[in-house]
Amino acid sequence: MTDAGERRERRRRAQWAAAKSAGILSRRELLALGITRWEIKAEHRAGRWRILGRQTVRVGEGDLREANWWRAVHEVGRPAAIDGVSALIAAGLRGVDEDRVHVAVPKSANPRKCRGVRVHETRRYEASSVVEGSGVPRMRPATAAVHAALWARTDREATFLVIAASQQRLFSPQEFAEEAAKVRRDRRRKLLRALYDQIAGGIEAMGEHDFARLCAQRRFPPESRQTVRRTASGNLVYDTEWDDFDVEVEIDGIHHLDVTQWMGDALKQNVVSLEGRVVIRIPSIALRLNPDPFMDQVEAALRRGGWAGPGSDVRKSERNSSRIFGRPAVGVRRNAERPKRRAV
Repeated sequence: MTDAGERRERRRRAQWAAAKSAGILSRRELLALGITRWEIKAEHRAGRWRILGRQTVRVGEGDLREANWWRAVHEVGRPAAIDGVSALIAAGLRGVDEDRVHVAVPKSANPRKCRGVRVHETRRYEASSVVEGSGVPRMRPATAAVHAALWARTDREATFLVIAASQQRLFSPQEFAEEAAKVRRDRRRKLLRALYDQIAGGIEAMGEHDFARLCAQRRFPPESRQTVRRTASGNLVYDTEWDDFDVEVEIDGIHHLDVTQWMGDALKQNVVSLEGRVVIRIPSIALRLNPDPFMDQVEAALRRGGWAGPGSDVRKSERNSSRIFGRPAVGVRRNAERPKRRAV
């Protein structure tokens, strides 16, 4: 085989190897394939390859975001792994973007600087937490969520990232608790514990987190979250309910504007409305911008259902069946059986 034929063969092997890493290879990997630095320069001058840094070469096509993750790992150096919000996105987190790549290395490492990459030296780096195998080296979702919360700019951003990842089932509450327990000294240690309580309690969206906080501020009676009802139309999940006071609250995020979701919301509301229960719908954005009018409505519904205010915990069995506004009091049933439901 001629020299030109041998170079073509090495180029082909490089492209085949890079297909597993979004078209990216490190210089170390290219040298292992028998490709010299002079050949790398020649391929770059010919426009076939692109040098992305001191350690990284793009030899093929691939997803640009994933290629940027590989570049970050190669440029920072072993044993770097993408972490925090970057690792969550790599694990499948939707609705979140980040203009920098977050990379974690052990405290004893000597990482190289790289443009567009934020390097975090951490004592909590554990090789067992790095996802090996196919794909870019990255921290496991539960570990990444804890680190994302610690590295977030604000407590609200930290809360959003953890709850969004939990909502999208990237990790279990128990996995999150195990990773959060490893944090010994940090100003957000208490926040991590509170987030675990929220996740384990069934809060699955940022709006629900805001709503739970506002309920606590107003000293509303204890509520049930994410309750499931078995109906003839299938299982229906409700955000928040006060069964003893016949009140349901649904927090509507932007996904509720989808036509399919809208139809499901109407079905859920009709089921409880036919039972005579009060349904309060609250746009999630309102909980951030102007929550008081909606919280006033929730309080009015609870009081109408028999709640006497903070410190009171009146149950259905303690209420009489006097008539209100010319009809049986809310919560009184006549020849009606409510669909079975269970809390999850």
